[in-house]
Amino acid sequence: MISSSYLSFRIPAILCVLMAITMAGHVTANDGDSTKHVFRYKFRPGDTLQWEVTAKVGQLTTHGQYRENIDSLSVSTKNWNVLEVDADGTALLEYSIRDIEMKSLSSQDHVERKYNSKTDKEPPVEFLDMAELIGVPIAHLTINAQGEVVKRSQKAKIAATMQFSETAEENRITIPFPEHAIGVGDAWDYSREIIIPQANGTVKKVSVRERYTLEKIQNDIATFDFKTHVITPIHDDKETDWALRTKIREGKIQFEMIDGRSISQEYNMKKTVLNLDSLARGSATYQSRFVEKYFREQPALASRE
Repeated sequence: MISSSYLSFRIPAILCVLMAITMAGHVTANDGDSTKHVFRYKFRPGDTLQWEVTAKVGQLTTHGQYRENIDSLSVSTKNWNVLEVDADGTALLEYSIRDIEMKSLSSQDHVERKYNSKTDKEPPVEFLDMAELIGVPIAHLTINAQGEVVKRSQKAKIAATMQFSETAEENRITIPFPEHAIGVGDAWDYSREIIIPQANGTVKKVSVRERYTLEKIQNDIATFDFKTHVITPIHDDKETDWALRTKIREGKIQFEMIDGRSISQEYNMKKTVLNLDSLARGSATYQSRFVEKYFREQPALASRE
């Protein structure tokens, strides 16, 4: 029998804001279609970079006579404060959320729950954990020039609230660029493991391969295609298969090459799992859309009272 937590669905307000933020620089030897680029991350001490992040999640769960549809939407402003950069380009970054607006609606009670951190003093209980994190440092991240996260630290409460763990794939914040130069049409792979907690307290490791492709460069904007392929056979492990819904993504990433930072990301995911329990009953469908846009003119930072 599959665990009850598998059939239940917590309002995904927190999950909606746990997406990645990516920045990149480039080196070119000449102009023209055949130009090869060595992408490296570039940071400047004292910079504050901000993005508007929109995340929409919906889930439909059925089991016998039970049917529940939950939709949620969040729009947030994410800050990256560049604290230090060493001679090799390795940077220490502070990640925080400036503000957020969240909405959720469940077919069970038909009540729309809302919270706007800029106007509401008391958030609904469903959004309380997230509201407490607005305007405070969420994590400190050390990232080298090639995009590897070499160190990550955050308070225990924040780690638990945001699932901001060392292996949380939805929290990946950089693209692991190749060492060599790449041109339009070139692709590279990056292999890693996803850690899936199990109901009995153990974890299951799932190997995946990420493939990145440089699709085009136009007006100094590079567009990358991104896909994740699961390598480990899942077979009939429906709980693991379902857990991967928040960790496997595909989409597009755009980089402004002159300034060396991402200007947009877009990911979409749709997954359906049938025959949820041992009697082959029930189904669940999950669908998400994530869009991130860089603020070219950075909004003024909000002070925390």
